[in-house]
Amino acid sequence: MINTHLMNARYHATFELDDSGNWIAQVTEIPQVHTFGRTLGKAREYVVDALALWLNVPIDTFRDSIDFQPVTLPADVQNLVYEANSARAMAEAANGVMSGLMSTAAVALTQGARLSFRDAAELLGVSHQRVQQLVAQGKVENVPAVGSGIQGVARDIARNLKEFLPDGSKENLGALAIAVTLGFTIAWAQALE
Repeated sequence: MINTHLMNARYHATFELDDSGNWIAQVTEIPQVHTFGRTLGKAREYVVDALALWLNVPIDTFRDSIDFQPVTLPADVQNLVYEANSARAMAEAANGVMSGLMSTAAVALTQGARLSFRDAAELLGVSHQRVQQLVAQGKVENVPAVGSGIQGVARDIARNLKEFLPDGSKENLGALAIAVTLGFTIAWAQALE
């Protein structure tokens, strides 16, 4: 007989890398339920199996009742992982801002200034085919202007940085966003030379 109380409970699994390179998995609420896997994915799979065996219930009935906690890594490695993920997220946010600005600029150059796709492409440093795509994207999505120039980009990056640096003050986030934006601007200007 299946105990529905046990099936409806939330379980938390922790993962730690041991000295041999295996992932040790343990269910916090039931310390007797533990297993290991050579990969993190296998350790997650095996801890679900182990919990199902311990509770004597089918795996599929409670698979969504297990929360996988963040893995435990050495502090220096964890910091590097956090920095890499934050840098990737910041780059994606900056890429989104750049995409919006490029689309807005392409529309402004081809429709507002009535330049050809080739002339707009030369000014933007992309191919005329890309300008055509950006203009089409701007028409379809009605891409709004992102901020106002470099200050708008800095505001947008600061907003995205705040998500990853929640304890940062406005001044620190603003200074960091301006530094990042300035770095992007310098790199862009050097690429055009």
